[in-house]
Amino acid sequence: MKLAVLGPGALGCLLASLFWEAGVEVSLADYRPERVALLRQRGIQVRTLEGGQRLIQVPIALAPEIGPCDLTIMAVKAYQTEAAARALPRLMSQGGLALTLQNGLGNLEAMAKIAGPARLLAGVGLLGVTRQDEGRIIYAGRGVIYIGAPLGSQVSRDEVATVVDLFRRAGLECQPRQDIEAVLWEKLVINVGINPLTALLRVANGVLLKLPQAWEVAVAAAAEAQAVARAAGLNLTGDPEARLRQVCTATAANHSSMLQDILAGRPTEIEALNAQVAIRGRALGLPTPVNDLLTRLLKAAAQSTPFRVA
Repeated sequence: MKLAVLGPGALGCLLASLFWEAGVEVSLADYRPERVALLRQRGIQVRTLEGGQRLIQVPIALAPEIGPCDLTIMAVKAYQTEAAARALPRLMSQGGLALTLQNGLGNLEAMAKIAGPARLLAGVGLLGVTRQDEGRIIYAGRGVIYIGAPLGSQVSRDEVATVVDLFRRAGLECQPRQDIEAVLWEKLVINVGINPLTALLRVANGVLLKLPQAWEVAVAAAAEAQAVARAAGLNLTGDPEARLRQVCTATAANHSSMLQDILAGRPTEIEALNAQVAIRGRALGLPTPVNDLLTRLLKAAAQSTPFRVA
């Protein structure tokens, strides 16, 4: 099975490295020639919290150079999806599949505009990966990956099972899910609580548990998201505060991807997270004041220059 992983960020580098070590024919795809040249020269360095470190020479190329693939994994930031999706027709030209393993909502819609919905898969990855530099990542947390065929997809259960087995071959815990839309929302409920607050306060996930005022806002954002999902007809159960507490405890030392983006001066994925809750809430007639405010604050934070005392 031939694979392409679009995006040499933290997740893309990790997945490409694990597949390559498992003997899968995989290429890491980028759009910047200078970064392709750099990563070809230096390889991908994967470190773990236990102190392990290995250097993997994953094949890296510009997307047009790769050719048709059986599976293309979208691993770019959500705000890059529309541009990256332009490579899909060529990569999927022989009936291949495309899988999004990105944060938030809206990625499937952007991919479907370019490649159609029939051969798309959605995935949710609960992995802890931090990007230190180009091709330098820390594999901080092992978690499960869920994969399924979303609404409008014609991918069969057997094809989903083949993809799941491929991830397991790479040493990842992976499970098929028929209710993948609900799983996407379940992760969103957590992300809209943790990501913006940790980014605004510039703290690790676990610190939120020690800040009562911030914790109250995080819980309110998560509760709004769950209410919107239920209004959309999705069967989300459980207490969002309990789930937030569980994730913050399990990932206490982690820096959220949004915090990493703010610290690096990069755009954030707020449009795919809290903004999606606000947009979809308005469409359903549900007020989402907390998510709307967090969206505005993150947009302002991304545009501001940190104050420095002379």
